[in-house]
Amino acid sequence: MENLNMSWGKKQWFLIIPIVLLSYLPLAKMTFFKGDPTSDMIISDIKSITNRSTIDITGLITNAGRHEWTSVTVEVEFFDKNGIFLDEKSEYLRSSIKPDAKERFKVSIFSQDERLLEEGVDTRVKIAGGRASLF
Repeated sequence: MENLNMSWGKKQWFLIIPIVLLSYLPLAKMTFFKGDPTSDMIISDIKSITNRSTIDITGLITNAGRHEWTSVTVEVEFFDKNGIFLDEKSEYLRSSIKPDAKERFKVSIFSQDERLLEEGVDTRVKIAGGRASLF
């Protein structure tokens, strides 16, 4: 019984260390390689259609990144001629946008604020968020 040794040998360490390191790979992907929806996606072809008290903003989102994005949030902000903030509205897309894919969007604003319907209102459309598929 004096020769009983309870420590691991070199062979066991060479087996365990790679397994432990591989188990941290999903955590590293979630932390460091998740991407940024504001830099991966580009908005173009923005059009604004105004009816009595409804404003419809349409456009095209192009995924220029290497991640697949889901639950993409599009935000529309309105500013007057002097640059003063008036209102904002956000919508999220239910479909996913794969790399190098394009997706059309529409944001409808039902507003009682007559300032939004005036001439010279600056409309800014941007990507406010999204979720990347990690694997």
